[in-house]
Amino acid sequence: MDTLTAVALVVAVAAAGVAAVAAWHALGLTGRIKRAEKRMEGLEATTQQILEHFQGLSAGAVGQGEHLARLEQNLARLRRRLDQVAAAGGSDGGRFNQAIRMARKGAAAQEIAETCQISQVEADLVVLLHSPSSGEK
Repeated sequence: MDTLTAVALVVAVAAAGVAAVAAWHALGLTGRIKRAEKRMEGLEATTQQILEHFQGLSAGAVGQGEHLARLEQNLARLRRRLDQVAAAGGSDGGRFNQAIRMARKGAAAQEIAETCQISQVEADLVVLLHSPSSGEK
C-alpha cells in the first residue's frame, strides 16, 4: 500500500469518527432541545394562568376601591346630615350635640344612648361618625 492511500484511509477513518461523534452530539442536543421545549410550554401555561389570576385580582381590587369610595362618600354625607340635625337645635339637636361631644371624648354607644336618650342605632351612628378612631377631621 502506498503512503498516499494509507493517508487517505486514515483521513477517511478520522472523518468517519468525527462524523459519528458529531451525530452522537446532535442526537443528544435534539433530546435536550425537546426537553427544553416541553419546559417552555409548561412555563408558558403557568405564565398564562398567573396572568389570568392577576387580571382577576386587579378587577376585584378596582371593584373594592370603587366600593370603598362610595362608602366614604356615604359616611361623609351621614356626618354632614348628623351635624345639620345637631345644629338645627330643638330637643333633638341638643341631644345630638351632647352625643357628638361624648363620642369625640371616646364614650361608648350604649352610654351615649342612655345619657342622651337617643336610640341605640343613633348612638352607634354618632360613635361611628365622631369617635376619635373614626378618622374625622
